[in-house]
Amino acid sequence: MRSGISAAGSVGADLLPGREADGYVAESELQDFLDRHVLHPAAGGIEGNVRLRVVPDDVWNNLDFSGRSVAPKAAVALDLAGERDARSHAAGKSLLREIDRENKKRLKRRR
Repeated sequence: MRSGISAAGSVGADLLPGREADGYVAESELQDFLDRHVLHPAAGGIEGNVRLRVVPDDVWNNLDFSGRSVAPKAAVALDLAGERDARSHAAGKSLLREIDRENKKRLKRRR
């Protein structure tokens, strides 16, 4: 499931992925994913261009991701906000503020 820079455009962030990829994968699907995409861990302190966040199966199976190819907006925002590069970090923070504004509006309408 795409997240971070790989999902930025899908959730309204003004970023495009370059040669990097970011996403979530269920623990039981990790090896198949690595084999299918011919991925190997980066070695020797080199930072790779693919970041996979492995989610334990008991957690993954309790989440409703049916048919999703992109992580929820809040997850994408948090992943971007946690990046070291300034543009991704700023885009993530901006998305988090946007989510906060949307939630505040929704709460106001309920009152």
